[in-house]
Amino acid sequence: MAKKNKILKGKMANAFGSVSGVGSIVSAHNVCHSVCLAVVAILSVFGIIVSSNVLMFLEDYNLLFWSMGILFLGVSLLLYLKFGKCISTKMILFNVGLLVIGFPFTLLSQYVFWVLGGTISISSVVWYLKDKWGK
Repeated sequence: MAKKNKILKGKMANAFGSVSGVGSIVSAHNVCHSVCLAVVAILSVFGIIVSSNVLMFLEDYNLLFWSMGILFLGVSLLLYLKFGKCISTKMILFNVGLLVIGFPFTLLSQYVFWVLGGTISISSVVWYLKDKWGK
């Protein structure tokens, strides 16, 4: 019974890790938009109705959000190097792809970053599904 609980806890930790990874879409606009919508949704639970346009000031901080994503990726890589496979390689690769998609410093070659980051992210999802459901 203890082993079954341990396995269940492990599966729950994996599920929460996957949800966290999927929720970490760190593109410059998407993070800002997601945060705004989350705040609006939370406020609506308490009966406070606001337009998401009220939170447009967060758009000024999208570079900060992207930089935080890079910082957290760096921390994840350090943990991965120090402790081995304590973090999913596929999830790290997926997050790298999302950070490439959200590269905020250029507008001229934005599509190149979208394609490159999308390819990285999609390949990590395919890798995950291939391992999950067999070859």
